[in-house]
Amino acid sequence: MEDYITKNCIIEEYLNNWFTYDELAEYLCIDKKEVIDVLDHYCTLDDKLNKKVTKHRRNIQKYYDAIDDNVPMATLDNRLELANYIIENRCSVREAAREFELGKTTVHDYIQKKLPDISIKHYKAVFDVLMENKSFSTDNKMVIEQVLKSYDYLALGNTIDEIKDLQGLSWNVVQRNLTTRLPKIDKEKSKKAKEILTTNQLLKLRENEFKPSCK
Repeated sequence: MEDYITKNCIIEEYLNNWFTYDELAEYLCIDKKEVIDVLDHYCTLDDKLNKKVTKHRRNIQKYYDAIDDNVPMATLDNRLELANYIIENRCSVREAAREFELGKTTVHDYIQKKLPDISIKHYKAVFDVLMENKSFSTDNKMVIEQVLKSYDYLALGNTIDEIKDLQGLSWNVVQRNLTTRLPKIDKEKSKKAKEILTTNQLLKLRENEFKPSCK
């Protein structure tokens, strides 16, 4: 079990998630300065790696800049047919390529080179699907403690919104702890967490369904 986070871990987690620098620091239980040192300085020593990090950073910024726009996700634009298929079926690049009778490289190029300019919202949704099972799992002790603490708070009846305040983390990090990291640490607790989150979601939907409308 590691007592520190490696440079490669910081880079891989950044590229495999949709985090700001602050959120990545929270996620890895490290100081933001370490994130900056690796992503803004160390990565510049490798031109290819630096281009990947820079592109990912720009896409994240573009997404947050456009988050309040009025472009609907369920658009009928035929350029988004492939993206919508991946999102709706939560499938891999290989599965999408097979469905549309395309090469994997063609699908990958579409996602990475074309989709961000067509719809950054769809790119983010596709990114999340493809990265669900790919995110790097660290053995760092502080990270494991953070994840298990998120679960403990959930098991005590707290919502993600409440857990983020209790732990001083972002909603994004808590959600990742419970859905992506926990299965790799404790499968039994992960199963219970999934049941609790599903129940909470159903209760929330029920509350909204019976909430009186204001006139």
